[in-house]
Amino acid sequence: MPTVEVTSNPLTPSTRLRTAMRLTRWMAAHGSKAAHVVVSFRTAEPMAYFAGGMPLTTYEQGNDQAQEASWAHVVCHIHPDRDHAYRDELALEIAEALKVDLADAHLMVRFEPTRPDRVFYLHEGSITSGGPATAGRDREEGPEYARP
Repeated sequence: MPTVEVTSNPLTPSTRLRTAMRLTRWMAAHGSKAAHVVVSFRTAEPMAYFAGGMPLTTYEQGNDQAQEASWAHVVCHIHPDRDHAYRDELALEIAEALKVDLADAHLMVRFEPTRPDRVFYLHEGSITSGGPATAGRDREEGPEYARP
């Protein structure tokens, strides 16, 4: 299950929905099952996110919700077989989906390759994973749900 975890300034519900749909469609077009893509959003508390020692969240930050991210920290859990070109394209897609101005905004996208056997999910009433890793192999294929 590929996941995208976005921490940013407050975003409107419609902006979160638009972003989640765009990223889900992009991942589906690149081999993931749309139903298995998880996108989550977190709003950073005031004085909780710093870049270069300077706060990107301030005491004055209210509950005003923006149509776009003025800054974002994104963590993506993806299949370890995804190559650099995939990661590069996905990072750009995330920037465009969040409408982060690449010229002067702060954006960090970090990729965490995650083997399917390290992901557990509910399937037909049971908790399951992609299966145990086989000795001598990097990963186990596992059920369809855990594949990229």
